[in-house]
Amino acid sequence: MITAKRPRQEKAAMRREEILSAGLRLFSERGYHATSIRTIARTAGITEGLIYHYFESKEDLLKEIAERSNRENKIEILEIPDGLPIYDALKLIGYSFFERLSRSKEIFRLMIGESHLFEKEGKIFFPKMIYENGMKNMGKFLKKRMDAGELKRRDPVLAARQFMGSLVSFFIFQEILSGKRVVNVEPGKFLNLSIKIFLEGMSKA
Repeated sequence: MITAKRPRQEKAAMRREEILSAGLRLFSERGYHATSIRTIARTAGITEGLIYHYFESKEDLLKEIAERSNRENKIEILEIPDGLPIYDALKLIGYSFFERLSRSKEIFRLMIGESHLFEKEGKIFFPKMIYENGMKNMGKFLKKRMDAGELKRRDPVLAARQFMGSLVSFFIFQEILSGKRVVNVEPGKFLNLSIKIFLEGMSKA
């Protein structure tokens, strides 16, 4: 009985992922409002009615896309060894962050192209994802280093927004807006400079 259920469960999980992938690609390319459930179903190779077996609405699908991206791209900053020098720790965080951003171009195009959706009450899952996964998590890391005396005592979440925000801005300009066709800057070079500028203002030494 259990053996018979497993293939069905695996097939259902696979189908769900296919719908999520099709939804993300279409929302990113065409926009949320311009994409219908029917188009998503056609792209995923299923019937329109079957989508509602997995998701209550198009908005529910969008929310799950955001949550899946959050799970896949979460940076475990707090796992960095306490003894690792702050410069090396920030470099490790930065490279890991860039790697995850490069795998998330579609989600970024969606967030930028449909930013007006987040102004409506209740539709805050993308901003919440960025806050929880990036700013808040990074803020906890910086607070630990402040408590250890490595960094000046400042608002850790605001400091996190300043550092991570520079990396996000670089990525958006270079990759999403195709800025690298104008001036192609190597990510590692930008990261090293960002760390140096950040530490000039934050280091106690």
